[in-house]
Amino acid sequence: MGSRNIKILLIVTTLSDLASVVLAWILAFILRFYSLIPVSKGIPDTVMYLKMIPFLIMTWFIVFSFSGLYRRLGGYRSAFIEGMDVLQNCVYATLAFVSISFFYDEYRYSRLTLLFFALLHPFAILTGRSLIRKAVRYYRKSSNGRRILLIGSGELLEKAMVVIGKNYLEKISVSQVILVDQDDKGKKQGLEFCQKHQLKFHQIPDNWADFLTEYPCESVMIAVPYHRYDFLDKHMESIAGQVTDIKILPDLFKFTRFAAGVDMVDRTPVISIHESPLVGSSVLFKRILDIAGALVAITLFSPVMLLIAAVVRMSSKGPVLYKQQRMGLDGKVFSILKFRSMPMDSESGSGAVWATSSDNRATPFGSLLRKSSLDELPQLFNVLKGEMSLVGPRPERPVFVNKFRHDVPGYMLRHKVKAGMTGWAQINGWRGNTSIDKRIEFDLYYIQNWSVWMDIKILFLTVFRGFVDPNAY
Repeated sequence: MGSRNIKILLIVTTLSDLASVVLAWILAFILRFYSLIPVSKGIPDTVMYLKMIPFLIMTWFIVFSFSGLYRRLGGYRSAFIEGMDVLQNCVYATLAFVSISFFYDEYRYSRLTLLFFALLHPFAILTGRSLIRKAVRYYRKSSNGRRILLIGSGELLEKAMVVIGKNYLEKISVSQVILVDQDDKGKKQGLEFCQKHQLKFHQIPDNWADFLTEYPCESVMIAVPYHRYDFLDKHMESIAGQVTDIKILPDLFKFTRFAAGVDMVDRTPVISIHESPLVGSSVLFKRILDIAGALVAITLFSPVMLLIAAVVRMSSKGPVLYKQQRMGLDGKVFSILKFRSMPMDSESGSGAVWATSSDNRATPFGSLLRKSSLDELPQLFNVLKGEMSLVGPRPERPVFVNKFRHDVPGYMLRHKVKAGMTGWAQINGWRGNTSIDKRIEFDLYYIQNWSVWMDIKILFLTVFRGFVDPNAY
């Protein structure tokens, strides 16, 4: 209902943020060179500082966009939480901008100017956002508002109320409620909903023209359960002939753990049941991070990897690397690379075996590799090939996937993104022989809340939590 208004709010907020950043940069320059602070080396050419404005705009837009800051617009419980989120992303953007200015050979920018800017711009951004909130509240109070007729039953009525409340730029009120006949539980929920919100309810009218003449409204929202979609077949044409603005809240909550998405294909709406933040440009940005990170890690760890390869080769017969079938993105199977930690053909008699604390198949050196997770380092080449990501749900063997998909609800949803060398579940202690349900819970949380900064946070915490783990066998 408020998608157009949300887009307007998003555009206004983005422009306000970027304008605030530019204003803070100009103020920082004035404070440094045109205030009471002594200038020993003379006042620099203003043009040199104006040249950095495009870099400022680009840096803050990229950081704020890919961190998910604008996706969360309007979803904060309080202005304080929004402020903390903005402040955190301002720190990231400032670090990126300082790096850019450092490599800018044409001129060395005043460190005091950069300090003033770092202190000023978060307050400028938050002030701009505060003014926008006040403008929205004023607009809502001054507008005539929109009356909505809510048609539905059961739990969907409450969900519809949440959706209606997310319309930030318009004052909206539910004028009447029509309860669609359902089972006793649904009827009870409908009556409780109307009592809770002090709304007048009706049964399905025989004549929609008469009803909407007696109870006029500007919009209709229909929120009926999927097994009552016969209501649409019987009544939609009559409703559409009386009201121009009609919205349908699809009953998808039973089928998805992620946000649903809608695409328009040749003017036909196509609903995606499982949508995640990792779509479009986010996929490209994550891929760039993977390639850059993998190349840096291979360079840094190459001496360690060469040493491990030599010891593996000398400590037991067989190849240095071990290939094992794992399931990754979209359920596709690929060969994961590891330093070999077990004797050759150790599973020839037993088949695939889930590793436990009593597992004694590893060689002495292989056991050390597993406990330190150094056997995983060759997977950096899987990342370069695009089969894996630096961060994501850990890939599992197909034989175990086929078991878990029957026992663990939502297990296959983890294959909506690339498998990772490390992940949210792993840094929180859910690896090895631990609860599969908890691991899936953390994997799905990661997919739902993905951002570039979440990936960076996980990589950083992996250094302290992910390498050595008591559950790594």
